[in-house]
Amino acid sequence: FIMEDPFGSKTNTTDSRQPVSSPGYVSYGTPVYTDNFDDLNDTTSLKARGYKPYYRGTGPQGATATWYQGSTAVFNAFNGPATGYVAANYNVVTATNNIDSWLVLPRLAGGILAGDSLYFYCRSQTGSTYPDSVRVMYSTNDSIPEGTWVELGRFKTNTTTGWERKGFRAPTASVNGRFAIRYCVANGGPNGSNSDYMGIDALTIERSGGPAGYFNNFESYTVG
Repeated sequence: FIMEDPFGSKTNTTDSRQPVSSPGYVSYGTPVYTDNFDDLNDTTSLKARGYKPYYRGTGPQGATATWYQGSTAVFNAFNGPATGYVAANYNVVTATNNIDSWLVLPRLAGGILAGDSLYFYCRSQTGSTYPDSVRVMYSTNDSIPEGTWVELGRFKTNTTTGWERKGFRAPTASVNGRFAIRYCVANGGPNGSNSDYMGIDALTIERSGGPAGYFNNFESYTVG
């Protein structure tokens, strides 16, 4: 499968809707971390902000970085600048291989409390027939994929109605706790059947006074 733009999508449609200037989502607590990805989102810039991107796909890494700056040739950001989101695509691996691209979030000063919630917007290309999928992870003490992680939930990215907000709750407290987002696809790559292009935007970690619990994907709604 040959694409002129290695950072683009396999699906030949374009969503040129303008990013929203004021997100209309509901906050369930006090934001303790926010990243709208309005700055540079190359590997060096992500690491400078405390993120830890990891390539864990099978086979050699492909033509693209594990995570990179969003492309307006595919779709615009949810909010902020049109390219202000972080993206990943099928070209992170070669040929037909499994994709497992980790974006470990920065550690919070003071750590994570039980019940802290990770929210972010996610989507894939409108009309894509490829089942891009994401897993959300939590660790009390690790920051590398080979550590001990709990899966909080998994979902297929939205291909019909644009940006969709997802929410996941930390089950336990830890001063070293971290969330991670994994672009995780079996049979992916330029020759694979299951991967295309996906983006992440408008990420927050929110702290509420409600009871701590373990909720898988406890909120999901779309913004066209």
